[in-house]
Amino acid sequence: MDAGVVHEFRRNGRSALEIGTQVALLDRAGAGAQAVALLEGFADREASEEALLAGVRAAARAVAHAEWLKARYAARLAACARLEYPDYTGVINVAAEEISLSLRISPREAERYVSVGRAIAGAFWATGAALEEATISFDHAWVIVDCLSTVDLGVAIPVEGKALERARDRTPAELRRDIARLLVEFDPEGADDRAAVAAGKRRVGRVRPAADGMARMSLFLRAPDAVSLDTALDAAATAAHAAGDSRTADQLRADVLAGWAATALSRGTAVTLADGTTVTSAPSTIAVTVPLEVIMRALPGFTPPSSVADTLRGELGGDPDRGVSRAESTHGTTAAGPADGHRIEAPWLEGYGPISPAVALLLAAGGTWQRIVTDTLTGDPLDVGRHRYRAPAGLTTALRIRDHTCVRPGCSVPSGRCDRDHLHEWSDGGVTSLANQAPECSWHHRVKSAGAAAVTVRAPDGSRTWTSRLGRYRRPPERD
Repeated sequence: MDAGVVHEFRRNGRSALEIGTQVALLDRAGAGAQAVALLEGFADREASEEALLAGVRAAARAVAHAEWLKARYAARLAACARLEYPDYTGVINVAAEEISLSLRISPREAERYVSVGRAIAGAFWATGAALEEATISFDHAWVIVDCLSTVDLGVAIPVEGKALERARDRTPAELRRDIARLLVEFDPEGADDRAAVAAGKRRVGRVRPAADGMARMSLFLRAPDAVSLDTALDAAATAAHAAGDSRTADQLRADVLAGWAATALSRGTAVTLADGTTVTSAPSTIAVTVPLEVIMRALPGFTPPSSVADTLRGELGGDPDRGVSRAESTHGTTAAGPADGHRIEAPWLEGYGPISPAVALLLAAGGTWQRIVTDTLTGDPLDVGRHRYRAPAGLTTALRIRDHTCVRPGCSVPSGRCDRDHLHEWSDGGVTSLANQAPECSWHHRVKSAGAAAVTVRAPDGSRTWTSRLGRYRRPPERD
């Protein structure tokens, strides 16, 4: 950004600028530190709607420039030999791990910075220049790198050029469609080969928790399969509407898909193998952990103590029967302030996370759900339902109840899909005990086994410390 822009702002800083001047100044803002200084100066001033929108655009350009810097540093970090560790597959690079831990972002997001940084430092320098100049966002740059990094450079570079010509006027999703079309137009012979490779990456994403007991899942399928699923769900919703069902089309599509899964859980599902033969999976159960107090709430005549929300509402509404001061509360330690109230341990749905008491009670009734009742105070398992004749040896169940996810900070892979790792290695004399075991997803187990990280035993408050090559990171207890 021209230094004259900042000078002009400062010269007019004490007076109200005309709308046109405001917009012009902000639209001329570049992507460096001076642009940030200009934006900070405008942030608390009177401004028109047009100028505010121009400010949003200018801030986005500043962010894009910062993302360019992050990608460059990430690529340089990944080039450091200290972050390469040999293991049974060859060599693993843990630069993205270090970035993920330090920035508190997912490993996949961190890997994007490494990938983009490497690409723009090499053949995709034009994408890097556009990101540096903030004419595209990091998301646009990632789309270009993701779509073209495995394509022959003789095709990838001209496609990159065409994509950059229109990227300014495209959303990342539109740009991805443009690149897909350009690849077919530029290299129709290679399109089939690329489609076959891409089909090998088909997958259904794991559950991602959302607010209020909801969740998201993603699908990555062959286009014909995705269209078939979409059309089948539409047909089911249309039939339900024709029969008078009042649910929306979106609700019906979701409920039909969930119904298919419920049937597969209770009856098993047929799977066609590569050789054409068919096998049927066994009926499956999913664990739902319910504190004893939640079960007790369903008993006639049981009156639970006031919750934190109840006591706070009582205090704010002036209801002495509902509001309890800290001095009167058995849970508080200070003599003033809002009431603590009573907290219960949240029920837990395996593979998802905390759920509401009402949903937990419904699932605990049985069906495809394995009920695990825990002591409200200690969290120890009291009852695992009738799905097992004998009480479990305790280790696997206790591990799942104690550590709901992989113990690496920020990792959300459910413990039921994790490896049970010996913190003090078995080969070094470690014992197979609850205290010496922790759930780790397959990737983080590899990272630890390669010597790139270490994890402490669980502290009395439930916390752990994960130590990487470049830092120490605390995984706090699930409930403080």
